[in-house]
Amino acid sequence: MMEIDGGHRAVIFDRFQGVKPDVIGEGTHFMIPWLHRPIIFDIRTRPRSIPSITGTK
Repeated sequence: MMEIDGGHRAVIFDRFQGVKPDVIGEGTHFMIPWLHRPIIFDIRTRPRSIPSITGTK
């Protein structure tokens, strides 16, 4: 059993078939440990502060 947390997605690497084309969403999923390996990505947006210099009138 594999738990994918909220704000994350995973793709599955299969030892025999390579990377599966499906994207796995949040929740609990069944995986065979010696056959499947999840590659987990964080897809949450992060605020970014970009300083800029502006001219004055």
